[in-house]
Amino acid sequence: MKSRRYVLGLAALFVLGAGADGPYEKPPELKASDFLDAKLLQGPDYIVEPTVTSDGIFNTYTITSNFGTWKVQSTSMTAIRVHEVAAIAQLKNVDKIAVAAGGVAQGAIDVGKGVGNVVIHPVDTASNVGDGVVRLFGRVGRGAGRAGEQMGSDDKNAAIEENLSNPKDAEKASQQSTAGKAVDASGALAADLIGVNSSMRMWAKKLTVDPYTRNEVLHNELRDVAQYDAGGRLTVHLVPGGAILTALSTTATVNDLIWMEEPDKLVTLNEKRLKDMGVKPEVSRAFRLNPRYNLTRQVRLIASIDTLKDVKGRPDFIARAAGAKADADAQFYVESAMLTDLFNKSEAPVSEIVSGLPGSCVIAKGDRFACLYPLDYIAYTENVAAAIDRMSKKAQTEYPQAKRELWLSGRPSPRAAQELQARGWAIHEKSLKLISEEAQPENTPQKRPEVPPAAATPAPAK
Repeated sequence: MKSRRYVLGLAALFVLGAGADGPYEKPPELKASDFLDAKLLQGPDYIVEPTVTSDGIFNTYTITSNFGTWKVQSTSMTAIRVHEVAAIAQLKNVDKIAVAAGGVAQGAIDVGKGVGNVVIHPVDTASNVGDGVVRLFGRVGRGAGRAGEQMGSDDKNAAIEENLSNPKDAEKASQQSTAGKAVDASGALAADLIGVNSSMRMWAKKLTVDPYTRNEVLHNELRDVAQYDAGGRLTVHLVPGGAILTALSTTATVNDLIWMEEPDKLVTLNEKRLKDMGVKPEVSRAFRLNPRYNLTRQVRLIASIDTLKDVKGRPDFIARAAGAKADADAQFYVESAMLTDLFNKSEAPVSEIVSGLPGSCVIAKGDRFACLYPLDYIAYTENVAAAIDRMSKKAQTEYPQAKRELWLSGRPSPRAAQELQARGWAIHEKSLKLISEEAQPENTPQKRPEVPPAAATPAPAK
């Protein structure tokens, strides 16, 4: 009898243990070397720490440099920050040259210096931003009343009206889009615009970096060098970083806009393009005043969506993008737009951007339902499972004949891949890569082999 009770006790403990773990994965600890090119892992002035944490869709990296330490969420943003560190180092050398040449007033020499080995927390810091899949896809168990909380809502009006970063900002926004008028609507955004002059943009172009960067150290260095070289007198050999990510169709035109045009002209252009594609004024203003989108991100996202003439669902996409709550979310939407442009030109013509799902899921020629997601590593967590079920339900209910495709800039875990395949999704890993400045536009990315869906009938969505 005692033996039987002992066996039953072990069985009970086993059941309890299984219940505690549940049918889901815990995001693993990952290696930076599995996601970043080897040349990006370490340089003369920085190192990317080898261990990476994951929240189920985004990786968080730590960059330790001579100019500060950054914690960055998302692989693409980490690559950009790494190139910015190299730009900072070159600009500091320009500082020394300018001072040695005697072309700088004594009072300006120390501007922006004294950074040292401090911890810098720019906008893209990964601290206190929560679970990326919750921010983008919604939390398990919440209602569908707000599009920002559950993107699978069938309420299309909610997707447009409620997924705003801050409706109060929309109410206060100026009707006239000039950098000066924007001060009244959003001081932070206006400071970004007014503080960037033609000389800063010129030096940013020399280094192929974002002149409107939220990297405080780089911004300060660009500002200082621009002050030293207001007349364009300094001649210094610089090595371009090549870190600005672009889609094939927008490489030259968008970069020229960002580097060459005055910011108030870009603000006006953005507003006009949004209006022409049917975005409501309050949604347009909320998107443009969301502090997660600096001017460069706005230009890139809008330019990419603007190329998709006659494609349904563009205003809804902008409304969802307006709800970005963290830097990684804004980058996700920018890259989603760029990938849609790229997919449309290099893979299959797009007819619609599907409403009610985060990012860009598109309907394309050949009866294809393709979600184009710039995500790092998908682990099958409870919230990811709910997101996959919502995506599958949307596809099954509204587009039952369409072939389901998931295009990822990263990859899923084996478990996540298994669950996706069971629901009829064909997975394209590390696909539709965006290109950087040194890439040639004519070098269209090669199509990568896909992981076909399982032969089994797709499981019903929960």
